[in-house]
Amino acid sequence: MSDSTPSDRSGKNSLIIMAATLLSRILGVVRTRVLAQVFGSGSTADVINFTFNIPNNFRKLFGEGAVNSAIIPAFSTLSIQEKRETRERLFALLCTYQILLFIPIVLISYLWRDPIIALLSDFDPDQITLGGQLLAPFMLYLLFISLAAIFGGVLQSHHSFAAAYLSPLFFSAIVIAGVLTLTPRFGPLSMAISTVAGGFMQALVTYRSLRRHGYRLRWALRSADTPLLAVLKAWILVSVGMLAQVITQLVTYRFASALETGSVTALANSTIFYQTPYGIFFNAISAVCLPLLSTAYALGERERTQTLMRGALADLASLLVPSTLILFFLSRESVSVVLQTGLFTHQSSLLTAHVLRGYLIFMTPLAFYALMLRLGYSAGRYWTMTIVVLIQNLLDILLMWIFITQGVGILSLPLANGVAAIIGFIILAVLLRDLYAPLLDRALFTTMGKIALANLYQRAGLTWYESGSNLTNLLILALLGIASVAIVLASYALMKIPLTAIFKRGGGGSVD
Repeated sequence: MSDSTPSDRSGKNSLIIMAATLLSRILGVVRTRVLAQVFGSGSTADVINFTFNIPNNFRKLFGEGAVNSAIIPAFSTLSIQEKRETRERLFALLCTYQILLFIPIVLISYLWRDPIIALLSDFDPDQITLGGQLLAPFMLYLLFISLAAIFGGVLQSHHSFAAAYLSPLFFSAIVIAGVLTLTPRFGPLSMAISTVAGGFMQALVTYRSLRRHGYRLRWALRSADTPLLAVLKAWILVSVGMLAQVITQLVTYRFASALETGSVTALANSTIFYQTPYGIFFNAISAVCLPLLSTAYALGERERTQTLMRGALADLASLLVPSTLILFFLSRESVSVVLQTGLFTHQSSLLTAHVLRGYLIFMTPLAFYALMLRLGYSAGRYWTMTIVVLIQNLLDILLMWIFITQGVGILSLPLANGVAAIIGFIILAVLLRDLYAPLLDRALFTTMGKIALANLYQRAGLTWYESGSNLTNLLILALLGIASVAIVLASYALMKIPLTAIFKRGGGGSVD
């Protein structure tokens, strides 16, 4: 066993997560490009994106979000206590009950497929029929992804991150290959076939890595002498907040389906671009910071908790603020170069970039809000965090409705989400002030001021990207991206912002 502590390994683990997430996001963008090329941005693409969004949202309940928050502490504790037989039985129980839960879900999604799509969307009859054909396979994919989340969560409890974060690459690769090869024969149903196969492979790859730690899939129903009930209670509490986010996302897509044609696809594609920097940097910092916060709270180290939060927030800002600005100013160029081909037109690119900019404005505040939630979870304040999440999501829905009725259009969706996140952050800053008060932290504001000054850019009104996706435009975009990163590094050096220290401390270090 290594003598290094979790704190010593946090920087290495952050780099593993960051690199794996980066590769996954890149392949995800390639997948999006293939889907855009094959299905375009019309009614068929809207149905595919809308229906696929249903299981993707429920991943927050059955996948990595709620599951990881509940099982990682339990398996970590059992590992420390060296209760190998108990943790292996707990693993078998979780997998068994997950499968039993999904049997009726998949059946319902097949037997009542058209009414479900009709209820959730504003599509015409032909679109509803196609959505119904896709729904059951997509829910089967959700089962495989949910099992993969359990496998990945247990791996992370053993401080093993690579397989959990690299396995999505197999999903994207199979979907890309499947859509390209099967569409001529199966049409839009090629997406359903490829998604099921990709989800199965993602689960298989993660499970094979997990077997090295002695875990095996087996049927189990008796929960005696295991912390199953405690894990399920924690899962339910976190899932309530996750369910609110799922409902809000479904409502968001419902609003989008009632707007101009292509709005659903623009929303889905903009989310992919937005989630690339957000997922890479936020996941890397928060995944490592959460157990450190939990340990500091359990030991009563309030000063350490404050130091961790101040460092994590500063690290997020250091990475997300320049990402926001670079992607904001290159939004049209990025979308056009990556997606504008085949049936995906220049107008489709402009609409996607328009929505993307709305989300980018609020990327850093949203990350701050999400990290404050993790501070609350680390202190065991599940009920309080759940109430805040419910308030934030209700506010999000209300604001979307208000903005749309006032004629704001598709920008209503990112605008409502961002404003609600800012209000949620303020509420958490007040409720958790005994743990850490970010609104009163002068050191944090000083660092934030330096970051703001170091990220002053202007954009020239060039139109080279309008010709869409080709090698020349890709090279131009790459050069602009490299130049932008160089400016960031130079300005951070000038303002003495220790960007490289983030990777040494893995998020949550001290801020001078």
